[in-house]
Amino acid sequence: MTAEAGRLIRLRRPPVFNVIPDRWIPDSVDLESVDEAWASLGERNPRYYDGEVLHVLGVVRNGHGGAIVHLAPSSYRFHAVRAMGIDTGIRPLGLKGLCVVAEGGGLGLLAGRRSESSGSYPSMWEYLPGGGVPPEEDGSVRPDLVFKRELHEECGVAATSEPIPIAILRDDVVGTWEVIYRCTLASTPIISPGWEHDEFAVVGPDTLPEPSSDAARAMAALASLVLEGINEAS
Repeated sequence: MTAEAGRLIRLRRPPVFNVIPDRWIPDSVDLESVDEAWASLGERNPRYYDGEVLHVLGVVRNGHGGAIVHLAPSSYRFHAVRAMGIDTGIRPLGLKGLCVVAEGGGLGLLAGRRSESSGSYPSMWEYLPGGGVPPEEDGSVRPDLVFKRELHEECGVAATSEPIPIAILRDDVVGTWEVIYRCTLASTPIISPGWEHDEFAVVGPDTLPEPSSDAARAMAALASLVLEGINEAS
């Protein structure tokens, strides 16, 4: 991954999430401008919702093949206005998946083409699932639970194994930090794509259709390793 696109941290053990209680509010931009841009986005797409996000204050390797992710609660609107040219400095926590599925006698990875109305990477292909990671109702940070929910909501399928975190990706194009999980699926998607995606496909690391997202290209080497690992174990 190029320095312009971001950074990829491989994991040998699950990351640790440390949440501070103080709410993060940007101090480098005019908040009235943020409110105006947010209102404009809402007029264009009523699906926008100003929910809770977790802003990544920093990611530190812990020296044991893992990482500590320092977080603070914040609001989605501070990230959404990036599409309007306003970078508030927020870097929300998200997740991405590398889901192995059997199709046509071989193994591939679940992918989807984002819709034109998507807030990030419109009309581009990416691996599925993906999404933001808000705090749970009890205040805990559980990307693994969000992963399962996103997989069901986006694709209508369930994993046949527990999702395992294998990397953390800093996506400087979208402005997020993403925990990448691998898992195996029982089947290909059984529902039609929702508003976020126009099409589903099962692909290999070298056959992801173009245009593909910068994040997907950054995950290509990981995708190859995931498929190689499944093939060796089978």
